[in-house]
Amino acid sequence: MEVDLELVRSIFRDVLANRMTREMADRWALSMVQQSEAGALIFAPEADRKRIWDGIMYLYGVDTLGGPGEYLHTDEDIRTAMQAKVGEI
Repeated sequence: MEVDLELVRSIFRDVLANRMTREMADRWALSMVQQSEAGALIFAPEADRKRIWDGIMYLYGVDTLGGPGEYLHTDEDIRTAMQAKVGEI
C-alpha cells in the first residue's frame, strides 16, 4: 500500500470533523504499522517518510483513554500534532 502526507492529513481532518471516530483512526494506523512490518508499505515520496510515519504513529493511539469516558488527547492536542507532524492545521 502507498501512503502519502495527504492521506495522513485526511485522517487527522476526518477525526477532527467527526467524520471518523478516534477508534477508526487508530485501527487505520494499526493497519499501516502492520503493512510496514510486512514490508508492504510504500512512502510517497520517500523523502516524506519521517513526517508520514510520525503522523501514523500519533494516530496509532489517538483513541487512548485518560480516564473513564475521557480521551487522553484533546481535539486541540490533535490539531497541534497535525501541524507539527504533517504540517497542516
